[in-house]
Amino acid sequence: MSEIQELIDNFERIEIKENDKKEDIKEQKIEQLNNQDESKDTSIKETNDDQKQQQGQLQQYQNNKEESNNQNNTKDLNNDQFNEKQLEEAFTNKLVIQEQNKGEKKQEQDQTNNDDQLQKQEHTVIKGTMRSDGTMRKDIKVRAGYKNADMVQRYVIPQKRK
Repeated sequence: MSEIQELIDNFERIEIKENDKKEDIKEQKIEQLNNQDESKDTSIKETNDDQKQQQGQLQQYQNNKEESNNQNNTKDLNNDQFNEKQLEEAFTNKLVIQEQNKGEKKQEQDQTNNDDQLQKQEHTVIKGTMRSDGTMRKDIKVRAGYKNADMVQRYVIPQKRK
């Protein structure tokens, strides 16, 4: 298990380096864009946009190539300790963990959005009470217009109606 953790740490270090490189490249591009003259014609701007798209595609291609090279390098470095199956398992485990974290974050965001919507609606709060063993019950929020199942009139078939 510790070998897999070491492998995951290696992947994380590589990703951090790649992210740093990407940020440096982005900063350089931003500086280049800021240095350009703002009074250029719209035709020049269109050509610049085309160049930016081409540069973006080239940069994406280079990034993909670098990522594949880095992955190949890490596999070569770790071949002595791990075989390819273990590397794939570790990588897929890391991806699964990342997906779970993304799912949890989305659920948290959705929950906070739902909570915000509920707070915007009018509601009453029933304060928690003390149990006999000394613990407290939670406060209960009751939405405006809520009717308990006991309070709702049940449907009566026409034959039994008066």
